[in-house]
Amino acid sequence: MKENIPVEKNKEYIAKIIDNGFEGEGIAKIDNYTIFIPGAIKGEKCKILILKVTSSHAFGKIIEILEKSPDRIEPDCFTYKRCGGCSLRHINYKSTLEIKREIVQNLVNKTLNKKINVEATIGMENPFHYRNKAQYPIGIDKEGNPKVGIFAQRTHEIIPMENCLIQNPISELISKTIVKFIKDNNITVYNEQTGKRTY
Repeated sequence: MKENIPVEKNKEYIAKIIDNGFEGEGIAKIDNYTIFIPGAIKGEKCKILILKVTSSHAFGKIIEILEKSPDRIEPDCFTYKRCGGCSLRHINYKSTLEIKREIVQNLVNKTLNKKINVEATIGMENPFHYRNKAQYPIGIDKEGNPKVGIFAQRTHEIIPMENCLIQNPISELISKTIVKFIKDNNITVYNEQTGKRTY
């Protein structure tokens, strides 16, 4: 490992989360070296495990939250920790609006000589079932049956979807109707593990 990189893969560190990134991930610095930590919130202090190290930054995961943010809430979705569909359900809604404002603020001012002030993000009265685009992979479960859902974060593992809180319920109904049609008509489905189509 290069001497100027202050962390090592598979080692634990204590980190103060100083910001949240574009996808809601926590950002920490150790000796001015940037570490991205999914699920961490600005202001928290965490024990982290380093998963990947590059010359400019590293990726880690939370082992333990030592100082919890008052903005942290219990996610209201049972697949949230594995699903790659959304990334802010562990943060209260009001705070997610501020995170989004800060993201836009940082992006627009990065290239401007004359800085501007981004106004507060306009929230929704009911921040549920608002997505109007659906893309659901279809695969095979361990028993060889067709399944539909969402890819787990950074993988092609399909997490079965049940009552997604951000997707339009009609989209979910359509996807399940398609899977039923596949089963009822013995239509083959591509199995990524074997590279073949199977019933």
